[in-house]
Amino acid sequence: MSDLLKKLQEAQKTSKKTLKKNININSAFGTLTDDEISYVLALRAKKARLSSNQTQSEFSKKASLSSASTYSNFEQNGRISLINFIKVMRSFGRLNELEVLLNETVKEKINKFNTKEKQRVKKGQRTLK
Repeated sequence: MSDLLKKLQEAQKTSKKTLKKNININSAFGTLTDDEISYVLALRAKKARLSSNQTQSEFSKKASLSSASTYSNFEQNGRISLINFIKVMRSFGRLNELEVLLNETVKEKINKFNTKEKQRVKKGQRTLK
């Protein structure tokens, strides 16, 4: 392995350690990178697991994950498949938090309503101003 590659790998490890030390579990997602958001979610999951007095292995079984290492890796680096994340949320009894993701916003509903109103006007009809 070349010296340059070793230095790059060491720099990546140092960067990840720095991220883990400096991340705030309550940070607003709008201020974070994608990697930071995934790590914050992992920290929050770990906090929830610990508050329920479960080991990673116990929780993995409860969540029907393929192995304990799947959940362990999630807590350590924030990486998990969407299907497994859904299993984790279900095990915490917090699926309702996922239900609101990507729903129509109030603004989108208003725009949709306004678009329907415009479509109801027949061609050639005048609209009141």
